[in-house]
Amino acid sequence: MILATLYFLAFCFLISRSSFFKDEQLSLKVIFGILCIKVMACFAYYWVYFCYYPPGFNGDSVSTLHDAKIMYSALPDHGMDFIKMIFGLHSELDTDPLYEPYFDDIEKWGRADVTSDFFLNDNRTPIRLNALIMLFSFGEYAVHALVMLIISFIGQYAFYKTFKPYFPKKEILLAAIIFLTPSVLFWTSGVLKEPIAMCLLGLFTYAYFKVVVHSQFIWKHLFLLLFSTALFLIIKPYIIALLLVPFLLFAIVKRYDIKRIVVFYTTSLLLIYSTGILVLKFVFDKDVLNTIVVRQNDFVSLSKGGIFFINGDKYVRLECRDSTQFQLVDKEKNLFQLDRHSAFMYWDTHNLRDTIYETNNRDTSYFSMRAICAPSGSAISIDRLQYSFFSFARLIPQSFYNVLCRPFFYDSRSVLELMASAENLAFLLFFIFCFVFRDNLLADRNLLVCCISIVIVSFILIGITTTVMGAIVRYKVPFIPFLLMIPLLYLNPEVFKKIPVIKRLVK
Repeated sequence: MILATLYFLAFCFLISRSSFFKDEQLSLKVIFGILCIKVMACFAYYWVYFCYYPPGFNGDSVSTLHDAKIMYSALPDHGMDFIKMIFGLHSELDTDPLYEPYFDDIEKWGRADVTSDFFLNDNRTPIRLNALIMLFSFGEYAVHALVMLIISFIGQYAFYKTFKPYFPKKEILLAAIIFLTPSVLFWTSGVLKEPIAMCLLGLFTYAYFKVVVHSQFIWKHLFLLLFSTALFLIIKPYIIALLLVPFLLFAIVKRYDIKRIVVFYTTSLLLIYSTGILVLKFVFDKDVLNTIVVRQNDFVSLSKGGIFFINGDKYVRLECRDSTQFQLVDKEKNLFQLDRHSAFMYWDTHNLRDTIYETNNRDTSYFSMRAICAPSGSAISIDRLQYSFFSFARLIPQSFYNVLCRPFFYDSRSVLELMASAENLAFLLFFIFCFVFRDNLLADRNLLVCCISIVIVSFILIGITTTVMGAIVRYKVPFIPFLLMIPLLYLNPEVFKKIPVIKRLVK
């Protein structure tokens, strides 16, 4: 804790000396106050995932640090192994010299060539980053959490500087939305991918607006744009895929002063996304819709839990309640045999897309048990997605509603879901307040439609592929600032001058 405190003070000193963090509305006192609140959020995150949950709970922070320690263990005796793992200078084969001493024990390494149809495995970069952090953290969790806090703060501040000109006299409210929204605050305070994604979101947005929207072709902006794009494609590729088209349309509308903005956005989004899906399918043999179907079905299965076995090319899932449908036949080698006439689903390990249902098992071979997953306590009841237009059309409204409004108090089953419900209620009240006290002159209609486009497309994609409320709350974090900027664009800041307690929130 002492080491983390020293690093925190050093970062505050650097902020006080950096011209990037100079702002008329956000004074250094306000910035330091935000940082202190983020530190408290780090404590809250630690308490929830290391104290509230029972011992043995293997959350993402735990597994990421576990995997990073294995990588870091190569030092100091095998420094070249450490360098190879950090920079990916190794093969994906099980026969690679690094596999047995390191990769075989890393829980979330995976294979980059099979984990995604379009992009690299996004678990490796956080593991590598935390292995590097261990060079100066000495394994202290507080230092890792502090680095994530700093990373997310830099991105959030860049995001604030990007959109500040579009919210005159509402800059402090914009900052509150970006920095202090509870779910954003919580999920950017742990050793997760979210702080990295929030950093990249801010840096990419800042660089894109500088280069494309404002035509400031400075080398540092160009480098930042390319750098953030490249990392986005590894960490959270779906985010940049959802942002790029609305941002491109925003720049076109601004440059050519297009009048019928809603029509332009609607037709362009449908045309671009449809064309992209068709080109990927028929030119590059990459079926986006089928990937979405597979992801949704995987999430449905995961939310229901199960007992998983593997034997060669056969990957089997039994229901948790079917614990009597298999027998241990070799305790030493941990081998099991499935009962004859039992029912289960399975996949070919070379084609994990297609789920096969066995109703009368006749396979007498031996299987290794891979995992036992309990059913999710926050699963959403939703039909399995099928590869058809009508299946997508039927699930889109429900999917969007789930991300926008759930969880709510009537379906909350834990303290965390109650907190998320309170946040959703606050969002609803904020929308009502802004529209009741709206300004007759909308600040920027182009930005309004751009934000609405991002929210609609991202919420539909998240909702249609995710069937666990806890995951939904986490996945929508990068898009919450866009959601809350929609009512803020309508708000008349003069209303606060009538409320003495908060009149200082406006200029």
